[in-house]
Amino acid sequence: MQAQADLNASAGLLPIDEVARRLGLRASAIRYYEERGLVRPVSRHSGRRWYGPAEIRRLGIIQYWQRHGMMSLEEIGEILAGPAATRDWAKIITDRIEELRVQAERVNAAADHLQHVLAHHGDVPPDGCQHFESRILGTPG
Repeated sequence: MQAQADLNASAGLLPIDEVARRLGLRASAIRYYEERGLVRPVSRHSGRRWYGPAEIRRLGIIQYWQRHGMMSLEEIGEILAGPAATRDWAKIITDRIEELRVQAERVNAAADHLQHVLAHHGDVPPDGCQHFESRILGTPG
């Protein structure tokens, strides 16, 4: 048992708990990604999963795309599968880019509204503000 663990470690493999710690993930999340077919351990020994650099990098990519790309695991799986896996590969990516662009516009609009409140309503609430009413009702303001 220990001999296999030593062999895995000498091969540059890390057990699931160490991978989880290094990436700031839960081991259960890694196991879930495995169930979804997003990652596979290099080996299993005595019930422990062992991951190499390529698998750890893939887990990092999944984590990054979930957080920063706001992508679903389904989208991530399709993109990681590559263009040969699906004819819609480029469409998946372009659709996601458009969705992120729309989200960015909404976030920027919200920030603009809050900046207006901070700059012009320090003493009074913004209820009844012509600036907001013009945006809400689409009237000049």
